Amino acid sequence: MRCTVSGETLEKIQDKKAHIVVQIKHNQPNLRKAVQSQFQAVFDANKEEVVAEHKETAHGRKEEHYVFQLKAKLPPKLEEKWPTIRSIIAVGRHRTMKGKGTVDTAYYVSSLSPKHKMIGHYIRQHWRIENSQHCILDVVFKEDASRVAIGDAVENMGLFRRFVLNILKQSTCGAPSQRNKPKRAGWDNNYRAELFFG
Repeated sequence: MRCTVSGETLEKIQDKKAHIVVQIKHNQPNLRKAVQSQFQAVFDANKEEVVAEHKETAHGRKEEHYVFQLKAKLPPKLEEKWPTIRSIIAVGRHRTMKGKGTVDTAYYVSSLSPKHKMIGHYIRQHWRIENSQHCILDVVFKEDASRVAIGDAVENMGLFRRFVLNILKQSTCGAPSQRNKPKRAGWDNNYRAELFFG
């Protein structure tokens, strides 16, 4: 679901008779701006309609997600570049942890109809994976406490943590706890080699 969006990629997916729901990242500023402004006009007019919502409380963290869908009305140049996009989606995320609240909005594009009832479900499935992974990353790797904030370092460290997490999950050697495996790997060269090379 998270990948670099390009018109060519979307066309290849359409050729396979498949559909996509893809998050728009900051590396597509024109598409992101167009989607944001279309939603902003709807929000300013108080015409938004929540099509799906999800609330969850776990590990001292409370999260609320709200999904909004619209028919894509992109400027001609963007429409030409991304002809398969039929709907746009905004997901409002409200997170409260240790008394501190954050609000952010993620934007998605899809080749599915804006009236498709499963778009919210697909995004919720993605949240579920993200939330379960986030909990482990915070407990095992202290990701939320990380002070890394320069350039691409945040994204690179995130990818590295997830890479190591996948190794820990796939390993059947030693302690079953995801928390104890990296500790033991730090103390024991043989165990570390077994984790990485099987």
